[in-house]
Amino acid sequence: MMLVLLGYTWHTTKRRVGTWCDKFGPFVCTAVAVPLVLADQLRHVLQDAGAWPAGPWPGSSEYRPDCNEESLRCLSPLGWVFTFAFTYSGFILIFIGTMWNSNILQKCSEFKRKWQELRGNVQITETTQV
Repeated sequence: MMLVLLGYTWHTTKRRVGTWCDKFGPFVCTAVAVPLVLADQLRHVLQDAGAWPAGPWPGSSEYRPDCNEESLRCLSPLGWVFTFAFTYSGFILIFIGTMWNSNILQKCSEFKRKWQELRGNVQITETTQV
């Protein structure tokens, strides 16, 4: 699913105009986000396969060995990095890249202008028509 989203974002760079950042910014945000979101799943797979043992530092265990419950207060430093730094920053970047790719700010301002026009708050003139 992440690769489909990345492919779609790449496909839409052809219709974007402006600076390099305007054209490729959404793709870069999404491309950085995909490995960040998938990092914790890769850690789980490596741990389950025995390729990255859960042993002492730098073990792959998400929780501290002296804690018997799986909660936020029992997360190891590695658990904090993979859960919050990687996964959540990846989701934030996917959100930013997707909204940027869909021009959501321009569409919201256009919606606001049309709403005001329907309510009679704005007179239609040559300059306000798009």
